[in-house]
Amino acid sequence: MTGEGDTTRDAAWAMDIVAQIQRGAQEAKVRRDVLAAAVDEMADGFTQLGLKPWEGGSGSPMRQDMKAPVVLLGARPEQVAEVLRYEAQVNIRSAADQLRGFAVLLRAEISLMGAVSVARGIFEACLWATAVIDPTISTDERIRRALTRRLARLSAGIRLQGLLGGTDQFVEDDVDSEDPHGANRDPAKDIADIEAYATDRGWKVVKGRRAPELARLSVDWLTEHLERRIGIEEYAWASGSSMAHGEHAADTALWVELSQDIGTAPAWLIQQWSNGAWAGPRLFLAALADYTGKDHLRREYQRFEELFLNGAGQN
Repeated sequence: MTGEGDTTRDAAWAMDIVAQIQRGAQEAKVRRDVLAAAVDEMADGFTQLGLKPWEGGSGSPMRQDMKAPVVLLGARPEQVAEVLRYEAQVNIRSAADQLRGFAVLLRAEISLMGAVSVARGIFEACLWATAVIDPTISTDERIRRALTRRLARLSAGIRLQGLLGGTDQFVEDDVDSEDPHGANRDPAKDIADIEAYATDRGWKVVKGRRAPELARLSVDWLTEHLERRIGIEEYAWASGSSMAHGEHAADTALWVELSQDIGTAPAWLIQQWSNGAWAGPRLFLAALADYTGKDHLRREYQRFEELFLNGAGQN
């Protein structure tokens, strides 16, 4: 028979277990919130990198690009370093916005698929930004990559306008415009100017499926060939893509089902499938440091990396 003392001990044991679970949950919440705050800090840093001019250290690839002959697009000259910076910053601002979204999803712990998809977007934006400032290739190759990305953006704008069923009225090309990439520019003319410049340089213009291309660029190719990669990039992209496209391996499907069955997506589960949120910024900041000859967001990134890799949010 169970005595009164045994019952009391069992009750105390059960209360202790409940207390441990509650403490673990509270500690996990604190760690999750700390990680989300570090992600927000990274987002703020990326916003500043996406809005402010960069400085190139002595002997840096950026300093070399600043001395290169201008890129003449029609009647509009553009400095090489500015072409590269602008095209990189388009993606940096995108990464900053998606980092903020990732932080929101970490705190909410309600969507595994949403968080992984956002992490995939962070990785892709950082990869494109890295490609155009790659310090391991020549100035000409960087320009070819940057103009290829511009051609893709301009072509996408034309397709979107066509889907909306209309055309914009464009002002005359103004070389003194304060916004040389603004909405009043004619994208078709800008595409023609880039193609003419490439032809004058003796570069081959390839008619791609969606846009003309001056350089071979794809996310798959870049994850395998960018010099600053460390091996995680292919996995980060492949795992994120499998989630986004529903091509789930058995273990992936199990985790997706689990998050839906329990009605939540714990931060540790989000982190497990969101390596792109860490790998993308790591790759870009490493390339930016080498390109400019100056460190950027070192403290912010080290804090983010430590929290991310140490599994903040786990019970």
